[in-house]
Amino acid sequence: MALWGKMAAMNRATNASLDQITDRQADLSVLIAGAIAELDLRQVEITRRLTPAQRCQEGLSMIRLAEQVGAYRLRKRRPELGEAEALRIVRSAPNDDTSYG
Repeated sequence: MALWGKMAAMNRATNASLDQITDRQADLSVLIAGAIAELDLRQVEITRRLTPAQRCQEGLSMIRLAEQVGAYRLRKRRPELGEAEALRIVRSAPNDDTSYG
């Protein structure tokens, strides 16, 4: 009996894990559909014409902008920080908004 109980418990755990994966996939599908709906087809066409080096430069530019926005928001919450220190914290933080503290 103990073996059957363990097997049943493992089966329930497996089913729960599969349900979570399915839920995550559904959430991801919704996010992807929303992102696709927001695409600007003119911008896609412009991006297709860029060289790989230009695309890389665009990506780096977006990263810099995101870092600057993060540092700005951090300095609003922690005015004692200088710009360089805020940028250092933003660049070293995990990818969540709670770490700027």
